[in-house]
Amino acid sequence: APADITLFTHPDIAVPALLAEIESGGPASSAWPDTGGAPGGGVPPVAKQAGPISMDDLAACFNAAADDADKPVTLTRLPFGWPSGAIGFEGPLDYLGRDGGAGVGSAPGMTVGAALAIRERGGERLPVTVTGDGEYIMGLTALWTAARYRLPMLLVVADNHSFYNDVEHQERMAKARNRPVENKFIGMEIDGPAMNLAGLARDQGLEGIGPIEDVKDLPAALAEGFKAVAEGKAVVIDVVVVPGRE
Repeated sequence: APADITLFTHPDIAVPALLAEIESGGPASSAWPDTGGAPGGGVPPVAKQAGPISMDDLAACFNAAADDADKPVTLTRLPFGWPSGAIGFEGPLDYLGRDGGAGVGSAPGMTVGAALAIRERGGERLPVTVTGDGEYIMGLTALWTAARYRLPMLLVVADNHSFYNDVEHQERMAKARNRPVENKFIGMEIDGPAMNLAGLARDQGLEGIGPIEDVKDLPAALAEGFKAVAEGKAVVIDVVVVPGRE
C-alpha cells in the first residue's frame, strides 16, 4: 500500500515503539494537519426532511442518533457506499474494520463476536454494524447467537433489495465483453417479493424494526434501536435505501 514510511516489522513490535515516541513528545506526537471539511475527507452528509432514503440520508441520521446515544459507539462494519464525510473516528474502538479476507456474509457473525467482546470488557460501548441486505441474508443465522446469549448489539441493514456490489461488477463485465448492460440485475435483485428482514431477526429472538422507507421515519427508528441496545437488547433495523453501493 502507498505509504510515507514502510516499516518491515511485526505490528506488536512497531506499535509499542510508536506509542512510546508519542508519549515522549517526539516527532510522532505532532498534531495531524487540519485539512478542513469532515474527518473522513468528504462533505458531511445532510438528510432531507422526507422522501426515499439515500445513503447520505442514512449516514446523516445514523450519526445524529449515535451522537445522542447513552454510550459511545463501536462500529463493527460499514458498507462500501458509506459517505466519506460521515466518517470521523477518534480512537481504536470507534471502528473495527472489515473482515480482511473478502468473507462474503461475515457481517452478522462479526457483529455478534464484537458484541460478545464488548460485553466481556464491561459493556462500556454499543456494538453497531451497518451493512447491506445481501451481506445480511447470507449470514443472518449468526444473529441467533446474540439472542441465545443476550448480547446487546445493533445491526442496521442498508436495504436496496439487491446484491448491488455485484450489480456494479456485472455492469463492468458487460461493458468489457460487449454484452447488454441492461441485464446487470439478472440474478442480483432481492425483490418481488421483498424479504422481511426485520421479521427474520424477530424469528430468531431479536428485536426487529422496519422496513423504514421514508426519511421522516428514520430518526425515530434509529433512536428506538439505540435505546433498545442500551437496555441490553439485540436489534435489527431494516432501512430501505435507493439502489446504490451497499
